[in-house]
Amino acid sequence: MKRVKLIHEDLNAGGGAERLAAASLETLKELDFSVDLVTFTKPNWNELERIFGISKLRKFVNTVIKSDINSLLGEDSNVQSDNNEYDIIMNAHGDILPSNMPAAGRQMLITYCHYPLVPELIHNLKYDTVLRNYLHMSDYKNTSLDKLRSKALAVYNQMINNSTVITNSVFSSKAVQLYYPHTNPLIIYPPVDIEFFSRVVNSDSRENRIVVLGRYNPDKNIELALEVAKVLKNMNIKFEMSIVGNLSKSYYPYYSYLQKLVKKYELSDMVELKTNVDINDVLHVFAKSKVLFHPTVGEPFGMCVAEAMSAGLVPVVPSFGGNTEFVPESLRYYNSKEAAKIIMRSMNASLHQRLHLSNSVKKFGKKRFKNGLKNLLVSRVTS
Repeated sequence: MKRVKLIHEDLNAGGGAERLAAASLETLKELDFSVDLVTFTKPNWNELERIFGISKLRKFVNTVIKSDINSLLGEDSNVQSDNNEYDIIMNAHGDILPSNMPAAGRQMLITYCHYPLVPELIHNLKYDTVLRNYLHMSDYKNTSLDKLRSKALAVYNQMINNSTVITNSVFSSKAVQLYYPHTNPLIIYPPVDIEFFSRVVNSDSRENRIVVLGRYNPDKNIELALEVAKVLKNMNIKFEMSIVGNLSKSYYPYYSYLQKLVKKYELSDMVELKTNVDINDVLHVFAKSKVLFHPTVGEPFGMCVAEAMSAGLVPVVPSFGGNTEFVPESLRYYNSKEAAKIIMRSMNASLHQRLHLSNSVKKFGKKRFKNGLKNLLVSRVTS
């Protein structure tokens, strides 16, 4: 039986990267591979199975190995010896998390890089926030941040250059090649549960409701959704907005900030903030909504956008990012006022238009993701 080490620092975050990691575990199980999960935090399997709608997720993992950022960046001989026991080492969060992947050895090394964030954030002096969060989950609290930052970039460069790089869009592929010209990323689109969300494409109970879907994290720019809601209110448009996302303890201050903005903009009667809902609750919200507003500029792909489209919602997205590859140009905005106008028009979309949008994202189904990953693994590991 082939042995796999799959690396992801925190499945409990419950976002798109975590959904991809879960689908990867499912794929590896179907190939009858034995998987050890390397992570910083113990998975809350009950919550993850509820959020992702995967009833036996915990059974896809043989062993959970507690690690931390120091271990992933270090050159511990025990870690290197341990790596030799695996046929495949896969970093499922290779946009933000560096992991030591030496070129020597018989293993197949895989990095799923949603977007090359480490060099970009280090260049913009923003990676320290990520490192502090990793150190918070670490057993070692006194590591020098300057030393850690330097080591992280070196290990990340090594990881990308030594491994087979998979990414999620042409947008992200170009970004990877910009930083690492000698790479040739393989595009395997993320796993969108098209069959599940398309159940409500014909819903006849839609209200003038706007959905914002994504983790409560400052990077998601959710405050822009509240600015758009404020514009719509000033236009005397009748609407409701459901902001739906997973909330972890480290982002409570951001959630509190959003609550204050709702009150400041006098949106309490129109906007609701929903946290940690399961996949069935998301489907219910989709069934009674008309528009998906996405506030994150430069999103590498945007799984939630494709999910909403499959459910028949009209997506309104920024004019820059990976989702421009599958969202019509007429539904892309440059600022909050333009977004509000597109939303207002989109409320009147016909069932025919909603069906067309749903059909357009079928190519992103989970089955296609799993087949793409299986083809890569089988062709390389058995050759």
